[in-house]
Amino acid sequence: MARVYGFLQPDGSLLMARRQGDSWAVTSQQKGVEGRGSNMVVFINGLDVLGLSATIPARNEKEALKAAPFAVEDELADNIENSHVALAELDKSVTTLQRQINVIAKTTLAQIIDLLVERGLDEAELVAAHSILPPGNVLYEAPGLILGRLGGRSFALDPTLGRDVLVRLADPFEDILIHGDQLGRALGQTAVTEGAQTLPALLSQLATWADAGQPYIGLRKGGFEAVQPLDLEAIGRWKFAGAIAAVTAIGWFGSMVLETNAMNTRAEALNALAGEFAQAGWPELSGDVNEILSLSRSSTSDITQPFLGLLDATAILYDALGQVEGSELRTLRYDRARRQMTASVACESFADLDRVTGILNATTGLSARSGDARQSGEKVIGDLTLESAS
Repeated sequence: MARVYGFLQPDGSLLMARRQGDSWAVTSQQKGVEGRGSNMVVFINGLDVLGLSATIPARNEKEALKAAPFAVEDELADNIENSHVALAELDKSVTTLQRQINVIAKTTLAQIIDLLVERGLDEAELVAAHSILPPGNVLYEAPGLILGRLGGRSFALDPTLGRDVLVRLADPFEDILIHGDQLGRALGQTAVTEGAQTLPALLSQLATWADAGQPYIGLRKGGFEAVQPLDLEAIGRWKFAGAIAAVTAIGWFGSMVLETNAMNTRAEALNALAGEFAQAGWPELSGDVNEILSLSRSSTSDITQPFLGLLDATAILYDALGQVEGSELRTLRYDRARRQMTASVACESFADLDRVTGILNATTGLSARSGDARQSGEKVIGDLTLESAS
């Protein structure tokens, strides 16, 4: 399917560019656009998008996506909670941990997506124009806009900010490729091209870069990712009852698969955790959980104070951490003499640690209290003591 490129103009209308031989046909009509804009990339001027780069050490892409907001938090004027952070696609051929990042206010992005939805372009990708600039130090002149990439950061500027702003930005860099005669004169340098004199010319250049494979950052990620509709075209030929039955069966089967996978994963995690503190609390029994449970329930054992079942207590702790995003269990210990379980947990903040403690205390028959808590890198590490409620 041929890719169609668009540019969102200041008045909210769209310019469209379709490949025509070696050039681009630019029009305001939505020609060649597939349903819901699935084959379309829409460029926005990027004045509201901040382009940053940051080192993100992560074992996988899921961890990188979680770490990205914290890597750029100090660079933002607004609260990170109000900002949407989009990460460049991982280039496996590059070994550096440096990643390109775009940040935009969530409210601004939502408004732009609403405009696309009104035009039936629900699935169109959104890209800040400056994120597709070629690598290196570049300044590109366009109507009412200056796109730039300097020192690994990309941006868009309003030319009315004045020459002084441009000079201060460009001064630390000697190897800038300047596109635009006015921009070149303002900086006292020679421009390599005239830049874009019109918005159609700008869209054609952006489309050329994109079509040639120049990397860019798609903003439709996370909570702003386009939702794929259910394709019922084939089902439409069935009888009504058969269609309903088929959809129900598919949904039931899918939910059963997901639940089974989740339960298996959870069971493995619980068994592993139970084994860890069973080994620590009952070394003489070689960590045999079944024998320990039998001993715990025996009236002849030396236990004088009741405690929740080992697996039950572990499950409660596991559930509490699962309700607070970013929280995880680091270590787990069991004191048989005191009938206490001590867990070392990592949370995003001190408030999150308090939330975990509150969730545990809300559990019938269980008492939890937090002890030593300290900041360790980007995490807060705290010790929780769990025992039976008196």
